[in-house]
Amino acid sequence: MAGDSVERMGATGRQRSRPRASRRLVLPAAVLVCALVGTAWWWEGRERYAVDCLAVGAHVDDLGRDDRLETFREVDRLMGPLTMRRSFDPALPPSFAESDAAGDAVAGLHSFVSWKPPDGDHAGAAQGRYDDEIAAWARSVPRTGVYATAYHEPENDMTAAEFVALQRHLYRVVKDANETIRWGPVYMSYWWDPAEPSHYVGDPQAWWPGAEFADFAGLDWYGADPRPMTTSPNFLHWYEAMRPTGEPMVIPEYGQYVLPEAERPDQARQRARAEAIRADAAWIAEHPEIRVWLYWQDTGHQGDWAMTDEGSQRAWAAAALAGCRP
Repeated sequence: MAGDSVERMGATGRQRSRPRASRRLVLPAAVLVCALVGTAWWWEGRERYAVDCLAVGAHVDDLGRDDRLETFREVDRLMGPLTMRRSFDPALPPSFAESDAAGDAVAGLHSFVSWKPPDGDHAGAAQGRYDDEIAAWARSVPRTGVYATAYHEPENDMTAAEFVALQRHLYRVVKDANETIRWGPVYMSYWWDPAEPSHYVGDPQAWWPGAEFADFAGLDWYGADPRPMTTSPNFLHWYEAMRPTGEPMVIPEYGQYVLPEAERPDQARQRARAEAIRADAAWIAEHPEIRVWLYWQDTGHQGDWAMTDEGSQRAWAAAALAGCRP
């Protein structure tokens, strides 16, 4: 995970097995018919999720709890309804059931997942070295429109040509195995300000794999000093570069105001964060190309990005209330 400017973060996906309870139910025929009809309606609605509405959610620190969704539910009560959960696996999981997102669907949540090839071997992955493992993972993913990416924020780790080769190859493998997965690149805002030549991507189009190899274009964005993302040079440059692709645009990581360790919260900055969220929500509402917006309710190396003040939580909840239903 990453941040704007020097805001670099890390997350470790945990893989745990958990027992699954099973129970036998006997339903009258009429009840069963109603259940089937209701399920069909529910799946139809999910097909339009993040298409006709804005998906609002978060990545939430699990605080080391065995139930990784416990803290997500607590945060949802404060700044929800959150309908999408961002999760990470440090390496390609053997299956979706063994990934950090395993419990999302049962909890009624949509998933945005990220992983890296074994040992971070992006060159080998682009050459097909892990095709069998990747296809097996893709076949295990629920056919519910899961968003997925590999090697998010690639600008630190490879060239544009290497990333495009990786993205194009993985797209074919993943979609051949499970066409319902929504697959695309997620870039890092730190590299997208042309006024900062020491860390600028150069030609933005060199990093784009092509619309035939992506279902969306993503950007992770952070502002240590709270300000609207939608007025920042790096976001606007990325937006103008990606908008002509015609693909949906997503913000899988978004953070405002980092609280350094051992410092007390600054109420003025908390108020500025709430104002920035409201400003960004208004801009996004007028730009329906943006289809996913997820808050980083966690820490990074600079400190804590979590929204703990009521004003910020209310601002995010207002955006969530205007967004997609599960």
